[in-house]
Amino acid sequence: MIQPRGCLDYFQLTWWLIYRQGKSLVLATLLCLASLPLNERITSALLPETLVQVLGLLLSLFLGFRYSQAYNRWWEARVFWGDLVNQSRNWRDLLISVLPRQLQISVKRRLLHQVVLLVWCLNCQLRSTDGKPDLLPSKVGELALSLGIPNPCVQALLQQLALEQRKLCQGNWVDSIERRELGRVQQALTNAIGGLERIRHQPLPASSTFFIRVLAWVYGYLVFLKLDALGPISASLAGWLVFLIFLMAERIGTYLDQPFVDARFALPMDKLCALISSDLLGSSHPLAKVSPTKGPWLR
Repeated sequence: MIQPRGCLDYFQLTWWLIYRQGKSLVLATLLCLASLPLNERITSALLPETLVQVLGLLLSLFLGFRYSQAYNRWWEARVFWGDLVNQSRNWRDLLISVLPRQLQISVKRRLLHQVVLLVWCLNCQLRSTDGKPDLLPSKVGELALSLGIPNPCVQALLQQLALEQRKLCQGNWVDSIERRELGRVQQALTNAIGGLERIRHQPLPASSTFFIRVLAWVYGYLVFLKLDALGPISASLAGWLVFLIFLMAERIGTYLDQPFVDARFALPMDKLCALISSDLLGSSHPLAKVSPTKGPWLR
């Protein structure tokens, strides 16, 4: 997630945005250069007196709507991850309170390890860009192998947690009330996971994104023409910069709409998973230690 810490970090972030949008910015620049010798004709044909004002109002409304919806999705995802953190702690405390001391410590540890593995698998699944979960980090893979789960996935781990609860009940280690409490916590985990999967797989409509992008291009180009018509080269440069800024602003809204994929705009899911690992397995566990990424952003 973006966390600038100085002027250099802001410069690095700006450069990254320019690099990512290089093709669009170059195309916009070429369009502006090609329009310079024909500016008078184009301006008379495309710039009625009120057109720029009307398009500017429309663009501000649609961009405001886009940013509002994107931020709401980002914040909702953050709330669901907060639920995962809280419910994992509830899971830990509930196991301490309901499981008898004579029960093997390995059973308790296995139940905690499974929840930790669950959140790391969810992390990889949400980051995937092609519908397939990303490769698990080596330490997470080692944890999965130690649990006898060579190919872990979110749904399989949820089913495994339910199976472990049934074994505890059949072994008379927990009564019906305690099993209900364990099931309640797992249900809360499942609801949070389902909410995150919904956000991941149901982005804003592509038609809305396309329309706003076209509107940004049209309005930015008309602003360039209007400023260029003033005459001085400084006005043309100002119009060109405004054109590029509008294109960048529209793209930032698109990045914000994806709170899991790009590390610069996504939630710090690695840090959240490390926090859950620390809460359940202790701060000395390898999965509880995540080194910050250098630069103005953290994953």
